[in-house]
Amino acid sequence: MKQLKLFVVTLMLLTTALISCNSNSSKQAPEVVKGTAGNFLLIKGHGFSLDRNQNQVKFGNVTAHILRADANYILVQVPVQHATIVPVVVTVGKDTSNAMQFAYHTDLASL
Repeated sequence: MKQLKLFVVTLMLLTTALISCNSNSSKQAPEVVKGTAGNFLLIKGHGFSLDRNQNQVKFGNVTAHILRADANYILVQVPVQHATIVPVVVTVGKDTSNAMQFAYHTDLASL
């Protein structure tokens, strides 16, 4: 059986994790983070709840399992997803982050 390596991928949510639409009208291509289901993803930002149950991270419409939460980061395990590229959105209470793109890879050598 092949041994799979788990990668820690850092996802930076622009300036903060919980901001509304940016008033800057310049169009930039969104950053795409790459990984596989089962990887650990560290999401850095501001305004997260210390109670990990008060935070929610969704990959498309699939909710990720939150392993740790702090005011400045959330550590999640990337859920299984059928799509190849999905938006990742963090919700804390009534606040929702901007979406960042996550690209699923099936071949670990391509990471």
